[in-house]
Amino acid sequence: MSPVLIVFGALALIGGVIYAVHRAEQQRREALARIADALGFHFTPGDAVQPGGGFPLYERGHGRRASNLMTGETAGQPVELFDYRFVTGSGKNQTTHNQTVVVFPQGARGLPDFELSPENILHKIGQVFGYQDIDFEDDPEFSKSYLLRGRDEPAIRNTFTRSVRAFLAQHRGWTVQTRAGAALLCRERRRVKPEDLPGFLADALSILSGLGSS
Repeated sequence: MSPVLIVFGALALIGGVIYAVHRAEQQRREALARIADALGFHFTPGDAVQPGGGFPLYERGHGRRASNLMTGETAGQPVELFDYRFVTGSGKNQTTHNQTVVVFPQGARGLPDFELSPENILHKIGQVFGYQDIDFEDDPEFSKSYLLRGRDEPAIRNTFTRSVRAFLAQHRGWTVQTRAGAALLCRERRRVKPEDLPGFLADALSILSGLGSS
């Protein structure tokens, strides 16, 4: 095969991949618009303004971008739902992280600031050198599944009741962050399918309502 045909074949393949990705994103936006309408939310397709709130998630990596923003109210709570991406590393070691994020701007009133995330091997190594992780001796399943950090440890311990710890241990992979009365929740590195958004939102509400409850 001639070099010219090889080059044209490679370009055609790249073009096909780009078109497929673009089409998949377009179909996602259309599906999200339908879900937003069913939930009674306002939908803003495409890129959105960089979200605020000072959550640790927004400080990770580079190339941060929020898109497909839904805003509305559920269970008496103002809510924001959106796709969020950021990039870590560079060159051949570059990784793009995509996930669906839900923010309750008033959902953590009365709760301390904390950061909960799935625990990994780097966290375990860090603990050897004094990296904070609030563990519960009576709940090893939760403690081995999650890294929990924050300044006011007694208040955080009171916030994570047995019931919410049981839910999180059974449904692993959640990130929960609170700052100044606002709460952010997402599944680590997971972008939720449009049809699964109502269930995702219901689970997030269940976690939020369990925090600090007796």
